[in-house]
Amino acid sequence: MKLYNLSNGIQVVCEHIPHFRSFSIGFWIGAGSCAETEENNGISHFIEHMLFKGTATRTPKQIAGEIDSLGGQLNAFTAKECTCFYINLLDEHCAKAIDLLCDIIQNSKLAPDDIEREKGVVLEEIAMVEDTPDELAHELLSKAYYGTHPLGKTILGTKETVPTFTQEKIQKYMAELYIPSNIVISIAGSFEEAFVMQKLEEQIGKTMPANSNIILRCNTPFEQKRSVLLLSKEIEQVNLCLGFTAASQSSDSLYAQLMVNNFFGGGMSSRLFQRVREENGLTYSIYSYPSLSTHSGVFTIYAGMSPNQALTVNKLIMDEIRKVKESGITQEEFSDAREQLKGSFILGMESASAIMNRNGKSQLLHKDIKSQDQVIDLVNKVTIEEVNANIQLMFDTKYMCAALVGKVKKEDEIIKMLEEIKDDAGQA
Repeated sequence: MKLYNLSNGIQVVCEHIPHFRSFSIGFWIGAGSCAETEENNGISHFIEHMLFKGTATRTPKQIAGEIDSLGGQLNAFTAKECTCFYINLLDEHCAKAIDLLCDIIQNSKLAPDDIEREKGVVLEEIAMVEDTPDELAHELLSKAYYGTHPLGKTILGTKETVPTFTQEKIQKYMAELYIPSNIVISIAGSFEEAFVMQKLEEQIGKTMPANSNIILRCNTPFEQKRSVLLLSKEIEQVNLCLGFTAASQSSDSLYAQLMVNNFFGGGMSSRLFQRVREENGLTYSIYSYPSLSTHSGVFTIYAGMSPNQALTVNKLIMDEIRKVKESGITQEEFSDAREQLKGSFILGMESASAIMNRNGKSQLLHKDIKSQDQVIDLVNKVTIEEVNANIQLMFDTKYMCAALVGKVKKEDEIIKMLEEIKDDAGQA
């Protein structure tokens, strides 16, 4: 892996894999929902849409068809802390990928008529999420956990903010964040480094003016509080999310906490899945996962079940938390969780696009890219004592948050139980 700088300050991360026939390139911009204000919430995601709506030399159809016709993939996504535009393609077409991405990043028209049309598309996307109760539960948990902090904002925006977006607002936001000092270009797979770097220098290094005036909001501190949020909906299931304190992406505790997730709720052999689904048959879906940002994190437990099972499921979850706090992880669970973590990491790096994603995000948000060997070494160094110590930190119910979506009322027993849980899990 090599790190270069274009003349205007854009960083380029290159990982050459000569035995691949594919090429993956991504433009990573430090613009996500946590960079937004209450007034422009959702604008990062909206811009992601708009950059596919045509440039001075390409129509929207040409943008979509140029890569499709070559059997490649052109797409983008917006997250809390970043936006990424990427292309996966055969290595022989890398010049076309560079040309297209440089064009849409720098020369998108952002025409007022296109903006108005796209508002309808995004509002439909918001409506689709509102009709997906499990996604709503995760969104609600984010609000419960982060409160008014920027990380608590929805990525899509709201029905109130999206209609207010104008060409002027979009251009102002892009002028603040779509700048060389806030962009990382990540490339992985089969390519000729000298050729790629020359193309990037010509097409964006010399054409995008240097600028370092970045507005950062994600690293502002937030006051963690207990919170239980409820959204009543006439649906068949109750969707429950519980949120606990987790390490940040750059924390020394990262790998120990990932191991906690693996054995506690991260798979079919986990304690939660076995106890709640396999032994009691109370849910179809129950799992846990960490959501890690640069400066903080939340460990989420999700379960979906019929309303009359919600209280029982929650009691079983809290009972498993009590047990693991009292007895810790077993040696067998520790060994399995460590091997599972290593295996999933290595298997997840078996494509150019996966490597491009990892390198780009790591360099943009953390200015640090660990090699695969370094990661495996760090995982191997985690001790069972560290995992048990992190269990106590993660499952401190003093700051536990909860979100429920479904046929639940404020006076229901499950709400009372969640509000009354004290520091010792399961004890009211």
